[in-house]
Amino acid sequence: MNLHHLVHFLAVADTGSFSRASELLHLTQPALSRSIQMLEQDLGTPLIDRIGKRNELTPFGAAVAEKARRIVAETVDIKRMVQLLSRGDGGVINLGLGYAPNAMFAGPLLSYMLTHYPQVCVHLSTTSPDLQLAALRERALDALLVHSRAVRPQDDLQIELIGTAQSGFMCRRGHPLVRQQKVRFDEIVQYPVVSTMLSDEATRTLVQQFGPAAHASQLLRASSDSVAALIDAVSATDAVFLGALGTARNWLEKGELVLLDLDRPLDIDAPYAFITLAARTQAPVLDTVRQFCTQLVAQKVKVTR
Repeated sequence: MNLHHLVHFLAVADTGSFSRASELLHLTQPALSRSIQMLEQDLGTPLIDRIGKRNELTPFGAAVAEKARRIVAETVDIKRMVQLLSRGDGGVINLGLGYAPNAMFAGPLLSYMLTHYPQVCVHLSTTSPDLQLAALRERALDALLVHSRAVRPQDDLQIELIGTAQSGFMCRRGHPLVRQQKVRFDEIVQYPVVSTMLSDEATRTLVQQFGPAAHASQLLRASSDSVAALIDAVSATDAVFLGALGTARNWLEKGELVLLDLDRPLDIDAPYAFITLAARTQAPVLDTVRQFCTQLVAQKVKVTR
C-alpha cells in the first residue's frame, strides 16, 4: 500500500465511477483498476462492490476512505509546510537574545517579520548566555543573537560575526553636559554612569583610555539587564548611559537622548554574533532573520544634538 493507491481509491469513492476517476487522475481505467486491486490485496478485503455500472463502497471501503482522507490531507499539509519553509514564508523561529541585543534588535526584527513574513511565528527570549546555550543544544532555540564575547568558540557551534555597533555616552537632552562642544571623561564621571554589565575586555579598554576611574567597579553607579529601564532612569535624571548606540536608537533619533561628543574617540565597541548549532539543518527563514540583523547593525544611528 502506498499513498498513490489511497489517492486512486478516494477518487473512485468520491466520483462513484472508475471512468470519471481515471479522467480526474489522468490514468487509464486498466491502470486505475490495477491500483485499486493492489490496495484491496494488501488490505486483504474488498473495498468497492462493482454492481453493474455502479460502484459502491463496502463497509470496509467506507472505513478505509475515512482514514485515507485524513492521511492524504496530512500529506498535502506536509508538502505545503515544506514548500513554505523552503521559500521562507512559514514555520516557527525561536531566537535567543542577549540583554543588550534584545534592546537593539527585538522591536525592529518583530516589525520586519510581521510585515514581510506574517506566516512565520517568531518567538524571542532573553536569558543568561549559559541558559541560552543549553536551550540551543536542546533544540529549544534555533539561534542566538548575543555579544560575541559572551560565548566561547566550541566545536558544536557555528558562530558568525554580523557586525560591530558603535558605543558612546548618552544623556537626556536637557543635561548640563549637552551644552559643551567637547566633553572630557573626568566631566562625565561627575554624574552617575549607568550601563548593562561591561565585559572584561570593555573594562580593560576603558581603563587603558581613561585610567583606574574607568574600571566598571568604580565607573558604574547602576547596572541592569534592561536597557529600557536604564534609559528611563537617564531620561528622568542627570545620569549618563554608556552603551551601544543601536540599543538607544529610538531615543537618539527622536532627540530624547543626546550622544556626548568626547574630546577623544571611545574605543570600546559592541560586536554581535549569530550562533547556531553546526550540525543542524536550519530553516531558510532563519537566514532571513540573520540578514536583517546584519543590515540593522550596519545602519548608522541618526544622532541629533
